[in-house]
Amino acid sequence: MRIGLALVGLASLGACGAEPPAASEPADALASELATCTPCHQAIVDRYRETAHYRTSAPATATTIKGSFAAGRNLLRTRDSAISFRMEQRDARFYQTAVDDRAERSRTESIDLVIGSGRRGQTYGFWREGILVELPVSYLTAPDTWINSPGYPDGQIDFSRVVVPRCLECHSTTFKVEQENGRARYSNQFQLGIGCIKCHGDAAAHLATPVAGNIRNPAQFARDRKLDTCGLCHSGPRRLLRPPFGYRAGEPLDSYLAPQADSSTARPDVHGDQVGLLARSRCFKQSPTMSCATCHDVHQTERDLGSLSAKCLQCHQADRHPKIRAAADLKTGCVGCHMPTEESGGLQLNGTTGSSRLSFRSHRIAVYPPK
Repeated sequence: MRIGLALVGLASLGACGAEPPAASEPADALASELATCTPCHQAIVDRYRETAHYRTSAPATATTIKGSFAAGRNLLRTRDSAISFRMEQRDARFYQTAVDDRAERSRTESIDLVIGSGRRGQTYGFWREGILVELPVSYLTAPDTWINSPGYPDGQIDFSRVVVPRCLECHSTTFKVEQENGRARYSNQFQLGIGCIKCHGDAAAHLATPVAGNIRNPAQFARDRKLDTCGLCHSGPRRLLRPPFGYRAGEPLDSYLAPQADSSTARPDVHGDQVGLLARSRCFKQSPTMSCATCHDVHQTERDLGSLSAKCLQCHQADRHPKIRAAADLKTGCVGCHMPTEESGGLQLNGTTGSSRLSFRSHRIAVYPPK
């Protein structure tokens, strides 16, 4: 999950309200798209439905929200003993309520959107006059607890961090920004989750006119374009050159996001720049065809380190490893040793007992010093 959302103000943000964009059943948009692909790609679609990409954003429901609303488990206390947050369910709707006991006041906003698959955690948003705003309480999966949302100061009541289009570009298939009375707002034309169209193009157009070039197959791209397709969301913070949601798989990403500086000292962060880390790997530099797809199949969930380590054995011989006792050990240990988990330098969580950082698996394949 991309907890550390880079949230800044959209131009001409309106006054507080609770109006979402006019409903057009966006909750069903991703399911409808996958249904278009299902007749020819049933097995792939079925596997893809279980992936984090598919679940990276969704309408807020009892199923999609992973945090508990049960009494005793629905509270987040802060370092200010007078400030707390309460997660509430009322019928089929969900809310976050901030309470200031000192001033005897509270503020409640609805949980309208879930951002994050829940594998690591989730952040939530609410609609304010067509603008999506991050809620101050997020959820962290490993300890199964509510946490202060990154970017919000702990111990304060604040509901002001706008979710900008660039964030949504990596957590949804489409989101359209329009102008209304001189104010920028999201229209009702959006599709949550990452759908087939993100990498392959419009399936409906493909079925209507099934000609060459009407659908894109990233597996057939040159290596740089394969990396660009993943790099849209996995190449770290980059300056926008064109508006979000304009990139099409197969195009040079540098035309949409400013090229990254080639620095030999600054290390890409493990949270968001997997492509940058991979590019620094000796394996990558010495393998002209190596790309993200060499090890990953985005159409299915991949969590088994043994299976991923087996990819290493396509090029590396187990019996030549100087420190391994048996080939069986190597099959489960390649990733653990040569792609260890590291703390994110850009993802800090502030709480009542201090700050902490989340760890992610590094994609710089290398020989690391023993810990």
